[in-house]
Amino acid sequence: MVYTQDPNELIDGTVMERCKKAVLDTMQILSIDPLTIVPFEQNASFAPFITRCIEAAHQRNYISDAFQEKHVVIGAAAAHHAYLYHEGTKSHDIPVLSSLLMAFIYFIDDNGFHQQSIAEFGSRLGSGRPQLEKGLDDIVAATAELADMYETITGDLLRLTVQAYVMSNQLERDLESGAVQSRWRVSKDAPFFPTIMKTFTSCGTLAYLLSFPCDVPSTSYIQAMVDAIWVHDITSDIMSYYKEALNGEFTRIEQIAQMQEKSGFDVLDELVKQLAQSHDRAIRVLSANDPSGTLASYYIRAIQGFVVFQALYPRYKIADFGIFSF
Repeated sequence: MVYTQDPNELIDGTVMERCKKAVLDTMQILSIDPLTIVPFEQNASFAPFITRCIEAAHQRNYISDAFQEKHVVIGAAAAHHAYLYHEGTKSHDIPVLSSLLMAFIYFIDDNGFHQQSIAEFGSRLGSGRPQLEKGLDDIVAATAELADMYETITGDLLRLTVQAYVMSNQLERDLESGAVQSRWRVSKDAPFFPTIMKTFTSCGTLAYLLSFPCDVPSTSYIQAMVDAIWVHDITSDIMSYYKEALNGEFTRIEQIAQMQEKSGFDVLDELVKQLAQSHDRAIRVLSANDPSGTLASYYIRAIQGFVVFQALYPRYKIADFGIFSF
């Protein structure tokens, strides 16, 4: 059973077909054949990479009673599919380091830290004070290690993105406080607010920037950033919508639906169209800067990897659609 924008209104089984179509359309746009996707454990490089990421977490003393190896596995699964192509290059450290940072991001998303610790993150970071929980100091360290690999612009954007992500977690809690079923009212005079909220609360900026080798100038990919971030955010919306609808979550799709007085599925269809347009524009900008296609290939491989990861990860329940060969 699935909820529409009215959490008390149940809709019939067509929800699975609508969500399945959106996922398949997304994969087609990104040139992903779902029949070629194989389970994590059948990928020969998967288990060794997970082991390396766990070892790296222990070496940095990131593992604690709260943040455990199981959390690292989530980030490692995402990084394995999105960034393994960096190995064997000057950016060979990006896959493992990004897995650690993404593991912390999923930990935040699952409310792994206390609310007060999240609320004070930015002020403590800005003043150089220790965080209230060790894991948040570890996030600062993991972010710095990755950001310092890049030139100033990309490095600063990575730092800002992580700080915004933590801040947005607090903002979501504030908006939901006192709202019925966590569904705060979206003003019709703030049409872009759900989108900027999504940008804050996703790792789309992080995911896009880490697509590129650390020795590639930021000016060569910065103009494609907005469209590419939208691609990452929209694919996240689409791949997450089924499980979020099952849970009755007030997602960006439902926020826009409420504001525009549409169904969530109408918004879903519109996002698929936006995805195709933004993906095409991002590729054209990157290709213009590098006619060899190498620059565009970094972006394409990363977004394909993230979508395949989400398709496989049980959290998103994509297996319910029966689109795989296994």
